[in-house]
Amino acid sequence: MNITTTNIPDVTYENINQTKQLMADNIIANVYPLFDEVYQAKKSRIKELQLEIYERKTSLRNQKRTIEELMSQYRRAKKTSNVLDRVDKLVQLGVAYDGATKHETVILLKIIDKLPEEKLDQQLSKTIKMITKRFSE
Repeated sequence: MNITTTNIPDVTYENINQTKQLMADNIIANVYPLFDEVYQAKKSRIKELQLEIYERKTSLRNQKRTIEELMSQYRRAKKTSNVLDRVDKLVQLGVAYDGATKHETVILLKIIDKLPEEKLDQQLSKTIKMITKRFSE
């Protein structure tokens, strides 16, 4: 019978815990670099995605702000257009040629771009009342 000598230590009941620990350390030492590379790649990918999300959120915020400003300008232009259409109708009907109404209309036309939206709403309702008053007579 031939006896072969190996580097595998004999395992006995007394040193089994030490052997388990040595085997686990050897496995971790051999496998850890593989997991470390995968972990680092995932970690860098996560950072890239987080940066991309941040950039997209910033871009969306800027676009939202721009759209809100444009909508505000559009609402204001629409109200101004409505007021001017009503004033045009007053002029066509001849109501704007009265003394006080003519003076108010001239002032309104001079400062219409500077008026806040609330004043535009008031002027619009005022001109609508004048038109309905004219048609009711």
